[in-house]
Amino acid sequence: MNTINNLERFMLDISTNAILEVDYQGNITFFNKKAAYIFHDEQTPLSNISEIFDFQTLSVIKEHIYNTFHQNYAHNFNIEIHNRFYNLFIHPYQGNVVLCLEDISERKHLSHHLHELRQRLEFAERTAKIGYWELDLDSKQFFWSSEMYKIFGITSQEIHQKKNLIREQILSEDLPMYKSKLDRLIKNGTPVEGMLRIRRKNGYIAYCLFKAGRISDEKKQRIAGTFQDISSLIEIQNSLEEAKQQAEASNKAKSYFLAQASHDLRHPMQALQMFIELLKEENNTPSQKNIIDKIEDSAIGLKSLLDNLLDISRLDSNSMIVETSIFDASKLICRLCQEYKAIAETKGIKVRCNLHRSVVETDSMLLERLLRNLLSNALKYSKDKILISCYPQKEITIINIIDNGVGINKEESKLIFDEFYQSKSIKDNRNFGAGLGLSIVKKITKLIGAEVKIRSVEKKYTAFSVIIKSNK
Repeated sequence: MNTINNLERFMLDISTNAILEVDYQGNITFFNKKAAYIFHDEQTPLSNISEIFDFQTLSVIKEHIYNTFHQNYAHNFNIEIHNRFYNLFIHPYQGNVVLCLEDISERKHLSHHLHELRQRLEFAERTAKIGYWELDLDSKQFFWSSEMYKIFGITSQEIHQKKNLIREQILSEDLPMYKSKLDRLIKNGTPVEGMLRIRRKNGYIAYCLFKAGRISDEKKQRIAGTFQDISSLIEIQNSLEEAKQQAEASNKAKSYFLAQASHDLRHPMQALQMFIELLKEENNTPSQKNIIDKIEDSAIGLKSLLDNLLDISRLDSNSMIVETSIFDASKLICRLCQEYKAIAETKGIKVRCNLHRSVVETDSMLLERLLRNLLSNALKYSKDKILISCYPQKEITIINIIDNGVGINKEESKLIFDEFYQSKSIKDNRNFGAGLGLSIVKKITKLIGAEVKIRSVEKKYTAFSVIIKSNK
């Protein structure tokens, strides 16, 4: 390139591409500053291309130089030099060839990064079953991700500018809602979301969550959104709901059977207690009396458990009838106090009552059953004192049953009303019953429209408060 003028040399030297002129033998007759920067050092003079390229790259370049000389047209291909990537253009020029190397390293790295990013996004879409779409409102051009095609059960060839496949495949019952939300998005720019159903070509109904919003762009008016296929989740949910209904129906049938069999089950128990009383009247030896006492204790425990189970079954089967009446709750509680005082004395527990006249309107039998369970619970865990109080307050009556027993921690206070729950922090707690008493209290409280609250401090006391509407 000895014939080039100063301007041409200047333009070649400021070029970001490396330029070399080479003859048929590979001798370098010209190079610009970029080529010198890339290839020239003290050990590697720019005299022949064999001195600046590795053997493999040199073989490829020589082959293309040979073809350029003999075919007289340009060739281009990619090469790698010192971990940099180049587009190499070979052009015939006045009996020689010109090599022009364009550095594409950043472009290649960016392309590789974008490819990896796209793979990650596609993996995320496949895993979450989320498809992405985008629409240019001015040109009506749109984009669908690959997962969108899978969700709608179509191929990219079926997409057509004049066909709105989203609206075509949405079930007619869900279409008005979808249109309304998109109209709101376009008019107000407010992001929208919802759930709808899509009918695929094979007839399968897919449940989808959709979200859409506006993309900020000064030049274009665009909206974009996602569709997530949640059909499998809906199917699982439906299966669980069906299983739940079956379990509830089965449980209700069992509860109904127990409720109907209540009399037949209690009759043998009453007979057993009568036989125990007859045995106690006989002239028994001390050994026989001891055995009879143990039988009586077992029978009392069995009766308590049976009563609780039958009450639970009646409450669950809705066969327990509420018979509301107006009465003085303090008289009912006074009677219970006298009864439980006698029982408590045998255990070394003092029962104190503080009662005020409190007229209420509720079911007296169910209220008594509720209070008996709370009193029995207090007797089980009290150290030596139980306080029972009843007093009216504005439009309600409050009944308190307080014992100075082991107490209940905050975590367990949320669980004690569950069926069969027994505190793990109380030693030998299973010997005190099956854990049904407080669950019955909860069910009766709900049935008669009352409320029960609990206050407790571990190792100090437990206080149950029953709140009933007063009658004035």
